[in-house]
Amino acid sequence: MHIAGGLYREICLHPAWNTLLGSGGRAAQTLAALGDQVTLHSYFENDQSNALEPYRDSGIALELRLRKSPIAFAYFHPLSTPHLEPRDIVQESVFYVDAETVLRFGLVEGDAVVRARRAIFDPQGRCGPVHFRENGSDADEITLVLNAQELISGTGITNIDDAAHGLVNAGHASVVIVKQGVRGAIVVESGKQTSFVPAFRSSSVFKIGTGDVFSATFAHYWGLAGEDATTAAQQASLAVAYYVQHRDFPTERLNPISEPVGGTPQGSVAVLAASDTLGHKYVLEETLHRLRELGIDAAHVRTPPIEKRHVALFVLADGLSRDCIADAGAHSISGQSVIMLDEAHSVDLESLHQKVTVNRDFTSALYQVAWAVSRPKTI
Repeated sequence: MHIAGGLYREICLHPAWNTLLGSGGRAAQTLAALGDQVTLHSYFENDQSNALEPYRDSGIALELRLRKSPIAFAYFHPLSTPHLEPRDIVQESVFYVDAETVLRFGLVEGDAVVRARRAIFDPQGRCGPVHFRENGSDADEITLVLNAQELISGTGITNIDDAAHGLVNAGHASVVIVKQGVRGAIVVESGKQTSFVPAFRSSSVFKIGTGDVFSATFAHYWGLAGEDATTAAQQASLAVAYYVQHRDFPTERLNPISEPVGGTPQGSVAVLAASDTLGHKYVLEETLHRLRELGIDAAHVRTPPIEKRHVALFVLADGLSRDCIADAGAHSISGQSVIMLDEAHSVDLESLHQKVTVNRDFTSALYQVAWAVSRPKTI
């Protein structure tokens, strides 16, 4: 497998994360873990850097073009919008990849022109086109892997199914996979009904790089193994669930033993939180914002809600009294899902009802909330 993708430094404040991966690097490690022979084509500032040793140790061949400076993505938390450094990135000359099967990503410092029998294209949604052939690339069979916003922006069509079928019918792709976050993904192929692939539950969620793992795993099963697109996409979704929990890559085919999650939200979330200090107010507003980005309707409440219109209660424990937390926990007895974020380990877990889900990590807690209010679909 040949990969054209970025090698970027990734830094996250909470949880702590500092490593050289990027779309190309993470995809290369994903495929190497599955036993593939991998060649990574990318830009890098120093091909003798010790930071490249993990790739060589994994048996990954490196074809690197010189760029002017290092590039880094910095995150406050895994769901935050990353800060890109440097702000003004010098655009490098295009490079070319000619191989049987190629996984191509969008790059921030240049572009790759690909010739292949089978190609998988993940535009990464930053500045490049969604059309694989637009830069002169060509392949006999093309899979586009993109999220809903990339699809809408690239086609101007707001209906996801219509937009994906439009790309296939126009000959821009053989397969279009549209990732929809906690709602799973759809797979559109010419002459076939649209199929749905769910997300799968994990005990924790490390979000950075999930799209890279999805595209790489799909490339392995569809591009190399020749499996049908829906089966390959299911393996990709299972690999993401493995990655977000372990921050590592699966080494073999995964069985769908994890619970499918996502689908259609069944109602709104009440967010019980203190807002008396700047810190509490910031976490509250960030929670509401990120839940809405995940497609979940959320509203702040100052006391545990009595109304049944909220299908889940999300408790930000920091700053709340013990009595308030105890009252919130009691809602799980009446059947309402209660998820609690307790980063400071300040809550007495023995005092809570066993149905209350307590999480120490912000991103993981948000996904628990999103899963709690959604009705899972199946393939």
